[in-house]
Order: sequence, then C-alpha cells, then structure tokens
Amino acid sequence: MLFNSSIFLVFMLVLLPLYALMPRLGARRALLLVASFAFYAHWDWRFLFLLLGSTLVDWLVALWLGNEQRPGRRRLALGVSLLANLGTLAVFKYGNFLVDSFVPEAWLPAEARPLLPTVIPVGISFYTFQTLSYTLDVYRRREPVCRSLLDFSLYVAFFPQLVAGPIVRSGELLPQVARLSPLRLRDIADGGQRFVLGLFKKVVVADNASLFVDQVFASPQDHGALTLWCGAYAFALQIYCDFSGYSDMAIGLGRAFGVRLPENFDAPYLARSITEFWRRWHITLSTWLRDYLYIPLGGGRGSALFSARNLMITMLLGGLWHGAAWTFVLWGGLHGLMLVAERLTGVRERMQEEAAGKHGGLFGLFNLLVTFHMVCLAWVMFRAQGFATMNTYLARLFTAWGDGAALPQQALLWAGVMAGLMLVQGVLRRARLHERVWLRLPALLQGAALALLIVVVAALRVDEVSFIYFQF
Repeated sequence: MLFNSSIFLVFMLVLLPLYALMPRLGARRALLLVASFAFYAHWDWRFLFLLLGSTLVDWLVALWLGNEQRPGRRRLALGVSLLANLGTLAVFKYGNFLVDSFVPEAWLPAEARPLLPTVIPVGISFYTFQTLSYTLDVYRRREPVCRSLLDFSLYVAFFPQLVAGPIVRSGELLPQVARLSPLRLRDIADGGQRFVLGLFKKVVVADNASLFVDQVFASPQDHGALTLWCGAYAFALQIYCDFSGYSDMAIGLGRAFGVRLPENFDAPYLARSITEFWRRWHITLSTWLRDYLYIPLGGGRGSALFSARNLMITMLLGGLWHGAAWTFVLWGGLHGLMLVAERLTGVRERMQEEAAGKHGGLFGLFNLLVTFHMVCLAWVMFRAQGFATMNTYLARLFTAWGDGAALPQQALLWAGVMAGLMLVQGVLRRARLHERVWLRLPALLQGAALALLIVVVAALRVDEVSFIYFQF
C-alpha cells in the first residue's frame, strides 16, 4: 500500500492504538512484524514468500558464520548468501533483461520467454541489499550475530523502510528493534511533522510535476529546447521530491514508533561537484556501494587507472541496480565518468578549499550551476523510455532553439519551483532557520502550519500515484 493512499491511513489508525495497548516488548515486536508482513502482502501476497525466504536464508547463514571459524567454510556460507540474494535479483528483476540482451532468439524462442517473471517484486532491491549487508558485516566480524529470528525478521521487514529504504545497516536498526519502546506523544508529534512534510513534497510537488514531465518526455520531438530544458528541471524536481518525500515519510513513521532511521538526502542540488552530489543523494545507497563494492574492489588505493576502474564498476552496477535497462547502465556510466574526471582533475581538493572558505561567491555559484545541469542531463537518460527517446530529447535540448519559442505556463511554473527549491534550501542551510525559528515556535503555531499543509495536500492531490523508486 502507498503512504499517500486512503488504505494506509486506515492501516495506521488501526496499528497505532493496537501498538499502544501492547504492554510487553515481545508483543510490540510481534505486532509490528505482522503489520509489516500485511503491509507488504497488500501489493501481492505471493511475493511475501520471497521476503520470508531472503530473511530466513541470511539469518541461518549468519548463525552458521557465528559458529564457524574455518575460513573455507565461512567463505562457503557467505557464498550461499550471495547466491540466494543476487540470484533472486537476477531472476525476478533482471531475468528478462538478461535474456533479451544476451540470449539469441534461436536459443530461447519468443514463446518460452513469458515463462520468466514479468512483474518485479516491490522493494526487492532494497531488502536484498539490507539482508546482504548484515551477512557481510557478520562475515567480517563487524557486527554480532542476531540469534532472534523475530528481531531479525523485523529488522528486514520493518514497514516504513521496507520497499524504498532508507537501506539500514544491522548495527543501526537491530539494537532499536531489540528495545522497542511504548508509544510516546513526543515521538508521534515529531514523526507526524516529518511525515506531513514528506507527504507535501510527494503529493503536491512530485505528483503535479509528473503531469508536465510525462507530457514532455512522451514526445520530445514536439517541443522546443526551452520547453525540454524545463522538462528536465521538472523531472529533477519530481524525482527529488518523490524519493526524498518517501524518505521523509519513512523516517517520520519510524520515529512515531521510537525508531530513528538514517537520513537519505541532504539538499543534493546544492552540491558543487558530482562527488558532493553523491554524498547528498540517496545517501544510504551510495554509502552501501562504497562500503560493500568500491572499497572491497580496492577503492582509491593504487594507481589512478586502478581507482578509475573501481569507480566505473561501482557506478555501472549502481546504475543497473536502479533498473533493468541499458539506459540506467548508461546513466550510471556517465556519473562514473564524471566522478573519474573530478578525481583526475583535483576537484576533491578544491572542494576542501571551498569548505575552508577559500572559494566562495561567484566561483561557488558557478560550480553549483554546472553540477546541477550535468545532473539534469543525466536525469534525461534515467527518465527516457529507451534510447530513441533519449537521443531525440538530448539532441533537441541543444538544437531546437527555434521551435516552441513561447514557453507553456507549465514549463515556467516548474522551472520556477525548481529554482525556488534550491534557493529555499540554500537559505535554510545557511541561516539554520529550522533550529532558530521552527523549533522555537509554540506548539499551537506548529500545529496550525502542519494543518495548513494537510489542507494544501488535500486540495492539490492528483491521484494515488506510486513512488518512482518502487519500481527499483
């Protein structure tokens, strides 16, 4: 079920009172686990067995690792986890993509291809990475073995972050699961504020922007360069407000139950380099890729060529993680090339100088604008349905200046909202208005502001639009 749906409202109105009535810790954990399974099964109950299978395999593998000291047997146990998790992803998410890309028609005729799964289980990329990180941490002896199947199952299936993250490490969530507290009004109030903010970003901004984005990307050949640039800005706004809105709602829901989930975004469009962008965008995925892929490959050690290879492998696989299509691979590859270029040209050192205040003002603004537009160009690859649409869109961005000179009002609106978002985030970060103003307001004024946001959400609601990252 969607966080922005009426059925989810009913779900929470039933769950919160039931949770409040549970006096014992074990009962609270059991209730949240059952509720999380019900939440996931609402999409398709059959895929619940995949979730249960992934959970059980990694719990058993971790127990095996905890009792095994022989290196060869430990590697075998880890291999079982890798095969189970990555094999599940390969079949259910990438099966048709791999067959279509690499298996000739003569080997597997068209009539046999529908036997492969055609529906991607929601959240499969997220929960497989989460369980896999636990097994890897236990294998490296960085985290203790969780011997409670109930605790581990709730760590994997905790419904706020189950289907689209944040991707939470076992060291962050398992200790909280083991000591779930009773409901507290302060937690519900703080979580409710964060949830409403995320709901506003998703329903009011992202869903309404999608109407213009869908129109432009459906037929880029019918639009001029200015409209297409505004379409790219609008998609940058849509995907940010859609995904960060989901993360806000997930963090708020977790907080309502006394659970603190990690932040997933930090004003990414204020980044002054692609390196900095990936420190601010989908933080839990980028740190996962760094810790479990980039560093094990060798990281930045060794020659510049060796480091560049590691970056490219990480970003190509990161692009493929987002979707079973070559456009996603290309998107990841472009980001990889930009990261390599920044590494080779010393951008990291200049970032450190900027942080020390040596390069501010117009120089910093120039870097911000260049980075933002490179990100937007890459978003075109991410959003386009196939290479034909992508090529047409990118070509007309730079050539179709004589077409459609009069911008439609929608284009101006969403370009303006994108600029406003960046300006507001910049002011909020610099002036720390959240700490200095919002947190010092009386509770009555905070409640009135949140009530106004809810009214705006209800007035500008488009429909129960799914989240973009649910397809990943």
